[in-house]
Amino acid sequence: MTNKLTLDEELAAAVAIVRIGLDRIRDAACRTEQVGPHVAALLALYDASNPDKGVLAAVSDVIGTIAVSVTEVDHDDIGRVTELLDEAQGVVQDSTGDRIRHALDLLSPLLFTCETCGKRQPDVTVMDAPHAAAVDPESPVHPQITLCPSCATDRFEES
Repeated sequence: MTNKLTLDEELAAAVAIVRIGLDRIRDAACRTEQVGPHVAALLALYDASNPDKGVLAAVSDVIGTIAVSVTEVDHDDIGRVTELLDEAQGVVQDSTGDRIRHALDLLSPLLFTCETCGKRQPDVTVMDAPHAAAVDPESPVHPQITLCPSCATDRFEES
C-alpha cells in the first residue's frame, strides 16, 4: 500500500526542499567576506549570460506553466489571473534578474584574476603555491599564488 501525501503535504515538502536549496546558496555566499562566493551565489540565482539557468529561471518557469495551465479553468476572471501571472513571471526573471545583473557588474572587478589563465571568476582564490606546498609540506608559510581550480590542478600535477 502506498502512503500518498495530501496536496498541502506535497507542497509543504516541496517548499521545504526549495528552502534548503536557498539556505545552501546563502550559506555558500555568507561563510566568508570574500567576494567570489557572493558572486557565485548571485550567479546561481541569475546569470545574465545564461538566463534560462538558475533559481529565478526555475521560479519564472513554474509561474509560466501555472499561468498556461490555469487557462483551462472556466471562470470569468481567468484572463486577469493569467495577466497577473504573466506580469509576475516577467518581474521575477527580468526586473529581479536585472537588479542582480547590476549588482554583479559592480562586484565583478573585485574578483581575483587567475595568474595563469587570466580569467576573473568567482572560484579564483589565493592559495599556497602548489609546488612549494608539495616540496615542503612542513613549512608554516608558503608563497601565495592566485589560481582558478583548473590551473591549480595543472600546477599541482606539474609539481
